[in-house]
Amino acid sequence: MGKIARKLEIDFLSENPNGIRVVKNVSFPFTAYIIPRNCMSEVSDVNLDGIGIYFLFNENRNQVYIGQTGNGKGRIQTHHQKKDFWSIAMLFLANKDEWISLIDELETYAIIRLEKAIEKGSRYELQNTNKKGRKEESLTRLNEIKGIFSEINFCLSAFEYNIESSQNNEAAGTLLGTPVEATRGGIKAVGAYNPKNGLIVVLKGSEIRLENPAIGDNMEKKRQDYFMKGKIKKVKGKYILQEDVRFDKLSPAAEFVIGGSCNGKTEWKSNGKTLKELFGL
Repeated sequence: MGKIARKLEIDFLSENPNGIRVVKNVSFPFTAYIIPRNCMSEVSDVNLDGIGIYFLFNENRNQVYIGQTGNGKGRIQTHHQKKDFWSIAMLFLANKDEWISLIDELETYAIIRLEKAIEKGSRYELQNTNKKGRKEESLTRLNEIKGIFSEINFCLSAFEYNIESSQNNEAAGTLLGTPVEATRGGIKAVGAYNPKNGLIVVLKGSEIRLENPAIGDNMEKKRQDYFMKGKIKKVKGKYILQEDVRFDKLSPAAEFVIGGSCNGKTEWKSNGKTLKELFGL
């Protein structure tokens, strides 16, 4: 007999497909809440009752904070005020009676799994230090916890936030994308574009036109932060990107490398043709 497929039911709480989403897992008794930071003004209208664990991810999906909460709304609002790095939160909440006795071990197990993935080259860095170094042997309900975490990580993976994915797997995915380049202003930035989901990765070694400020304050802050942290370095008079950077859309990726205001559909080219021409964007 074949395996029974998992089923996730997604409710969109607005007309924005990238806004707050509620994901129900029919296999396990929890509800997932996907909350972009730019939608925090809408959180007050969302029912975040229950107890559970949560993950905070940064824009480039290489930093994650793992925690537990009995007050999802209050916790996410606190992190909005006190933690700057994250851009999206994913909360997994269940009825208090279902999870109260195992929530601490569930959080611990998620951290253990991430630490093991980091040892094997995971792209993520763990942003909180509590419970680091714990062992699976210390957990009293390991088998039950494993089953729940499997479903949680399946949901994370469905939205491309698998905390156990590796840098090697990320690189493999990048190589499968359409090779692209942007060259305006005397620089040459290279990347990989996935026409199926619109994602683009600006690749390490790309030249960045840092002397030309981006129009948007947030983008220019991102560029300058990369330079200050050594992720962009000046080498022989050129600013060179030191690590891959992932973007959900073409135009922000173009503005990151070129500065100013850009139309990514025409700035990014493959074999001399714009992506607008190639894919009818």
